[in-house]
Amino acid sequence: EIIVSQDINRYVDLNITPLFDSHKRASGRLIVFRDVSTRRYNEIALREANQKLQEQLNENRNLRDKLREQAMRDPLTNLFNRRYLDEFLIQEIARAERENYPVCVMMIDIDRFKHVNDTCGHHIGDDTLRSLARMLQARIRRFDVACRYGGEEFIVVMPQLLLQTAYERAEALRKEFASLPIMCEKLSAPPTLSIGVAAFPFHGVDGD
Repeated sequence: EIIVSQDINRYVDLNITPLFDSHKRASGRLIVFRDVSTRRYNEIALREANQKLQEQLNENRNLRDKLREQAMRDPLTNLFNRRYLDEFLIQEIARAERENYPVCVMMIDIDRFKHVNDTCGHHIGDDTLRSLARMLQARIRRFDVACRYGGEEFIVVMPQLLLQTAYERAEALRKEFASLPIMCEKLSAPPTLSIGVAAFPFHGVDGD
């Protein structure tokens, strides 16, 4: 196939066939040109249309994934939200029951959080929530899940973790949060955490 350069390029299919005489000696060539421009331009148009369609599909897929991610995230802390937690716990407990391993859960509450908001303003309260969220993200394992349950309550789900280890991690988090610098001069002491720890199957057999 060759291209004839013009104002509008022409695509030509070139086929060369050798010719032989009765003694099987080469006697010439049969050269056939076919103008295949219409077919080629249709193929190009179809390829471009398919490429645009694929780009649109990828864009739609990325948008869908982004919207789904936003629906599962708390906008203030960027942790997973309660909706995601409910789905994750059902799946994780079912898997733990099949494979016979524990699932530990920490429920975390910021003590006197209303006092922080009332004394220093909601922007300091929001900073406090974000600080705790960053601390949780930095301290959990790759397959643990940290969620903002609502308000100043957070939950961390830790599959395949011994209950004693979960207690130790809760205590480490409590001490680390208490040592954070005070964000507001009006507070006499930094906010603290109360943390409860429970485990499947020892304290319950479902998410609730």
